[in-house]
Amino acid sequence: MMRNLEALAECGGNYIRCTLSCRDPGNLWPFAMVDGRYDLDRFDARFWGRLRSCLREARKRDIIVQVELWDPHDFWDRGDAKIWSRNPWNPAMNVNYTAENTRLKERWDIHPSTQPTPFFLSPVLKDDVLLSYQEKFVVKVLEETLDFPNVLYCIDNEVRAPPEWTLYWARLVHRVAREHGVEVQLTEMWDPWDLRHELHSVTYAHPELFTFTEVSQNNWNSGRTHYERLIWFRNTLMKYGGPRPMNNVKIYGAPEPRKQAIPELNVDRFWKCIFAGCASARFHRPPTGIGLTETSRRTIKAARTFTSSFNLFNCEPRPDLIEDAEREAYCLAEPGETYALYLPRGSRVKLRAGISKVKTMWFNVEKCRFTGTETLVSEDYVFRIKPPSRGLWLALLSTS
Repeated sequence: MMRNLEALAECGGNYIRCTLSCRDPGNLWPFAMVDGRYDLDRFDARFWGRLRSCLREARKRDIIVQVELWDPHDFWDRGDAKIWSRNPWNPAMNVNYTAENTRLKERWDIHPSTQPTPFFLSPVLKDDVLLSYQEKFVVKVLEETLDFPNVLYCIDNEVRAPPEWTLYWARLVHRVAREHGVEVQLTEMWDPWDLRHELHSVTYAHPELFTFTEVSQNNWNSGRTHYERLIWFRNTLMKYGGPRPMNNVKIYGAPEPRKQAIPELNVDRFWKCIFAGCASARFHRPPTGIGLTETSRRTIKAARTFTSSFNLFNCEPRPDLIEDAEREAYCLAEPGETYALYLPRGSRVKLRAGISKVKTMWFNVEKCRFTGTETLVSEDYVFRIKPPSRGLWLALLSTS
């Protein structure tokens, strides 16, 4: 962990994901085991020590940690893995409740994207026995983490549960945080890839609960669709209480699930997230992402260098300023002052800037530096932008 945090900080990264999922080899479950079964009333100090250590070391390096409370993929039996069959929440694996006095099943082999397990229906089913232990766990998470100012909270990973589930935990998290005198930043990560899906409306329609948004699943889309869905979501947020951060705690590089990541695709989605005005962009782990590799570190460093060269927070996505709709080009702009361009294939484009003269600087992502400057003049206020060569280029146009 320390090596990864150091490597991330060295290239300018400041954002990691901490899913409280325990299904991978070497993971600890949060609960103590007694005679072969878990006791949900007794916590395993080693688990919570690891969590605090992660948050503490991240804070030392000014790294933000996005903590996810639940992961639906821990609650079903996938092939030979039998994750649910060995999960402490399974009635057969703990000493606290049974399949008779809860709504839980000892066997569940349905993928969470197809049908939510009863675990994620507890508020709807009024499963008070299960809810009491779920609440105890969430309160424990908050007690262990609320003292850390570098923590963001996300209720789930890729969930398709009813809205009642998410709203229940959102209200509880805020209530417990207030009791501790802390104002938390909270969101939900819905499973549908299409940000226009009705489940995403739960997040954008409740700004009083969800202070930022999670759009990671949009990163299964590619090309114009990937970008245009982000712009649609951003515009929708403006109708529901104004702008809120759009986070990408995982950007995939695979064309579809269970496929290997393609570095070029992962990098392209990363830059599109930035040029769509997202607040964060993080490469997902292998195999569906490239993780913290040489390519991702170079890209993060380039993004940090490039966006630090102008006032990013005065800019907003302006796809309307690109005249060549059929060519792939993406624009962030503070009109009349600054225009940043992402040209994934080095295409020539026309930029409608509304001014007659700009200084243009070209940024080479591979070398992580500006490589040339030229002054452009246009009587019709439309600039013909020609990159130095084919391939990925960034450009910064300014009046000064």
